[in-house]
Amino acid sequence: MEPEGGQARRADGRVAYLSQRLDLLDLGRTVAENLAEFAPGMPQADRMNLLARFLFRGSRVHLPVGALSGGERLRATLACVLYAEPAPQLLLLDEPTNNLDLVSVGQLESALSAYEGAFVVVSHDERFLAEIKIDRWLRLSEGRLLETGAPTATEAPGDGFGRG
Repeated sequence: MEPEGGQARRADGRVAYLSQRLDLLDLGRTVAENLAEFAPGMPQADRMNLLARFLFRGSRVHLPVGALSGGERLRATLACVLYAEPAPQLLLLDEPTNNLDLVSVGQLESALSAYEGAFVVVSHDERFLAEIKIDRWLRLSEGRLLETGAPTATEAPGDGFGRG
């Protein structure tokens, strides 16, 4: 796709995409094995401590990713992506709160609040977006991406939001 004006440059950097399907991890491997694959230089004790912060403790770290609930799979994916070597500079999240319980949404909010890179979130969950302090709001309208302010109480949220 070509820009309508000016020029676009692609910077080298790591981008991580978390789709609604959460299909980034190997379903046949355990949570611990997946994290070891993403962060091979992290000592095992540090990986276990990290997984505990993402609510995987004891035998839960040895569950295959395919046996996890949606919220658990999101937490495992976030742990792997956020602590990958090298860490991503940009996260793309597609409806990340879909099918999550309140504890998992809170964990996601905490992880994104601590994340030091930029992220783009596609979501209709205004409370979640307010919690992660989105500072740029974009709306897809008639095939064009427009920057807008945060939606008011009477407006529906836009189709894309981001922090950078």
